[in-house]
Amino acid sequence: MATVTSAAIELSGPAIRAALARHSPTDVHRFETELRDALARAAEDLDLDKPQTVLARWHALATMAANPLTNEEQAQLDQAKSGDFTGLATRDENGNWTTL
Repeated sequence: MATVTSAAIELSGPAIRAALARHSPTDVHRFETELRDALARAAEDLDLDKPQTVLARWHALATMAANPLTNEEQAQLDQAKSGDFTGLATRDENGNWTTL
């Protein structure tokens, strides 16, 4: 079994921007624009929900970009997308793991 290391991305604007710049540079401008727009609205209505939503969404995207799927994981995803769940694991109604 291969050892897998993952990159943790802090949930902050600067950390997300840095991760995107490193792993998905074409998304940096969109992230900055969306976050600045949300922050401008928050400055008007004092509601931080929109900036937090933008940060959460882009945090997930930056984390995925920093931790791409392995070839094996991509093959499993492709298999599942095709409707073939053979060999994949799931939990039964009692919370026990079972192989399909």
